[in-house]
Parts: sequence; C-alpha cells; structure tokens
Amino acid sequence: MISETTLAKKYTSFWNEILPNLKNYIRIINNGLLNIEYPPIPESDRKNNIALVNVISFEMLRHCSKDGNLPRAYSNFTFFNTEQFNQILQKSITYLSKFKYQETCTLPLTHIEKLQIHKIFYITYKRYFITDKKSIIDPKFDGCGFVNESFGDIISKKTLVEIKSGERRFSSTDARQMITYLTLNNYSKSPYKIERIELFNPRMGISFTENTEDFCKNVSALSPQELYTEVQKFISDNNFIEIFDT
Repeated sequence: MISETTLAKKYTSFWNEILPNLKNYIRIINNGLLNIEYPPIPESDRKNNIALVNVISFEMLRHCSKDGNLPRAYSNFTFFNTEQFNQILQKSITYLSKFKYQETCTLPLTHIEKLQIHKIFYITYKRYFITDKKSIIDPKFDGCGFVNESFGDIISKKTLVEIKSGERRFSSTDARQMITYLTLNNYSKSPYKIERIELFNPRMGISFTENTEDFCKNVSALSPQELYTEVQKFISDNNFIEIFDT
C-alpha cells in the first residue's frame, strides 16, 4: 500500500501517458493563469524551517476550524508563549519526523518565523473559514486499490483546495495529487460534492482555480469520469507494485 503523495510523485510513465498536456498546462498556469492575491511573504532566512513553519500554520488552522470563530488568543502574538502553542509545535515536529524534515529543523523559532506562521495561518483561515462556516478541513477519501485512505486539505464551497506553502509556484506533482484526491473521492462510499479545484499558496500570495471538467480535459483530454477510471484501473492492477514502482 502507498500514500496519495507517493502516487503523485512517482510512476512517471503512467502519469505522462494519461496526462499528456500536464507539463505544458502547468507552465501556462504559472506564466499567466495565476491569480495574484497579494505580495509574497519575504523569503525565509532559514530554509530548513520552511516545512516546520508551514505545518505549524496548518495545525493552528485545524484547531480554529473546529470553533468557527477565531479565538482571541490566536490574534495575539503572545499566543506563541502559551502551552497550547508548545503542544502544536511538538505535534508538528513529530509529524515532520516521519519525513526526516525534523532532523534539519532549528529551534527556537525566530521572531520572523513566528510572524510567517501567523500570517500564513490567518490568511488561510480568513479565506476559507470566515467566508464559509461549512468548510471542511482534512476531508477523508476512502482508499482504492493500492492507495491508502487519504486526507485532503480543505473543501470549501464545493471546491477541493490544496494548500502549497513553499517558496515556489505550482508543479505537475501538485496537479497529480489533486487528480488522485478527485479519483479517490469518486470511488468513496460517501463522496463529497466537488465542482472545482483550487491550488493556493499563502506564502507566495497566489492561487489557481478551475472547474473539475475543464481541469481534467486541459491536462488529459479526457472527461473527469474517463480520467478517474484510468487512474482507478492503474492503482487496482494486481501487478501495480512490481511493474510500476518506478
């Protein structure tokens, strides 16, 4: 069994075959179809802490999304001195340790990094949870074939949102991951109603939104259902691991 991120990052031959226009379309997105939401956050001095800053921001988002209203404590910079924040920090480090990012993290966090955490958190919270009280964080998609049960980032107003907070624009892997979620959702027992996809980078201040029909056709020349069927057939193949693990 593999994760949705492993499927998105690997199996290049398969993805190139069913998504013949993906690389070109990502180039078009990054060069002209992006929505510029606001100026980017200044680049980080400690690149090794970017992943930690991003994970902490999203963990704070999880806490606040359950409330529906932004707790006053989160609006105050003294929040970073609280036991609640320390618990979020430790949970984030534990999560990153699964991917060996934790080995490169440098503590304590600087004042600038704390400012970045708060800004990324607040921008994302305001965009998806203040405007839509019914937004879902960590939407669950049933596993299918050799792909495990997976969790997306956010579903808001029938839009599947993938948050990418690195110092970069969007990539082919981001689109593959989105297609994987859409496929798993399509074959889930209780699928979500998803009409659009959105890639959002709060660090860079950019987003890309498109309805699922156009997105699938633009990268594959297939309808959504045809594309989901091709992915489902691939990950359900009995020889999937042995033949395609490249």
